[in-house]
Amino acid sequence: MREKAIAEYHELLAGDESLTTELFARLKGGMDANRLLYGQRRLGISLRPHFLTRQQYELLVVRSEAVAGAVDTLAEAMLAEPSLMAAVGLTPREQSLAMVNPGFAASSINARLDAFVQGDQVRFVEFNAENPSSLTDQAGLNQILFEIRALQLLAERYRMRQFSPVARVLDSLLATYKEWGGSGLPNVAILDWENLPTSHEFFLLRNYLVGCGIPTIICTPDEIEYTNGQLRRGEFRIDLVYKRIVIHEFLSHYDDTHPLIRAYADRAVCLINPFRCKLLHKKANFELLTDPTRQRWFTRQQRDAIQFSVPWTRRVFDRKTDYAGGEVDLLEHLRRHRAKFILKPNDDYGGRGIFFGNRISESEWDDALQHALGNDYVAQERWELHTEQFPIFNEHTWTLQPMFVDTNPFLFRGKVEGAMVRLSDSPIVNVTSGGGETGFFVLEHA
Repeated sequence: MREKAIAEYHELLAGDESLTTELFARLKGGMDANRLLYGQRRLGISLRPHFLTRQQYELLVVRSEAVAGAVDTLAEAMLAEPSLMAAVGLTPREQSLAMVNPGFAASSINARLDAFVQGDQVRFVEFNAENPSSLTDQAGLNQILFEIRALQLLAERYRMRQFSPVARVLDSLLATYKEWGGSGLPNVAILDWENLPTSHEFFLLRNYLVGCGIPTIICTPDEIEYTNGQLRRGEFRIDLVYKRIVIHEFLSHYDDTHPLIRAYADRAVCLINPFRCKLLHKKANFELLTDPTRQRWFTRQQRDAIQFSVPWTRRVFDRKTDYAGGEVDLLEHLRRHRAKFILKPNDDYGGRGIFFGNRISESEWDDALQHALGNDYVAQERWELHTEQFPIFNEHTWTLQPMFVDTNPFLFRGKVEGAMVRLSDSPIVNVTSGGGETGFFVLEHA
């Protein structure tokens, strides 16, 4: 059904004489007006949304929730045995903050798994447990794409389902605030640096929360103060901080006397996601998931999800490790089989510092390994990815182009709701690295 629907969509586009410069300008103007932007760059680059069948989406949900549950088990193990925190790369300060009880059970409330869905296969590449972005994008892009006649006609032929991750954000914030011990509706502060390219989504989220009766501000770490047991930005009392700032960047700027850290330690503010989320966020968690000696920690469903959807991953240093049922010298194995592997930073974002062994020379791979040894890196087995044709447009025209597409499910208190969809002509599918986004629908049936 999916292939048939996509073929019909492209056929409708090909016969649509309304796909003019005026329509393209209207689409781009709609993105500007609705803040569907990364800095000054418009997010939407395709005239077609991404489609999954109901069966594909249900498989994505099952695998995602199973892997998220397994990672929660890892967090519990690390809290019980703190030496495991260092094993996945937490710094001493990160370990210390992870040991502070946030006032609720989960180590991460809102998260995102980055994944590729191809046929009946779900392939995860990393788990963003710290501060998932783009929660407001897909619903907005869906509305923009409904300006296109092809989508209107396809919606008459197929039953299509879309999602509202931002509504689940509100639900998760309120449920967690209540679990933390809060009563009534909280005053919320969205916290990050100033003038970031992602700031548009902060405005969209603030406007949504305010429209739901939740007083909300956007502020930076330098604007808040902690006095008399209350965290404030000026006259605004802050009950809940929605933390979009990256923890290692925050800790590089401030010591433990910062108002947020003191208020958090005193349980005077509900912090989402808490500092404890670093336990789940490090990419080396996938090493623990794929370690044969730890499989007894997980349920049968979690083990199945790990086996079929989590890539073999190991922190890079001079060591022996297991691979495919045998023991290998890690560095030698990576050198001999570079086409099978990727090197990536253990704790970074935006597609920075990633090396694909199959896309660089032997000498460049050796240099990359030396770089990995001098920094905190993981090696990950590379999934075989395939491109898909998408109608990419600019100010004047559109063409079908082969694009890598990922489907990245959002998790709210462990449950999936919708996904972020990114497109790129590179296997590093990331908006920060120059990729774009498109809308997302599940095809229920014709």
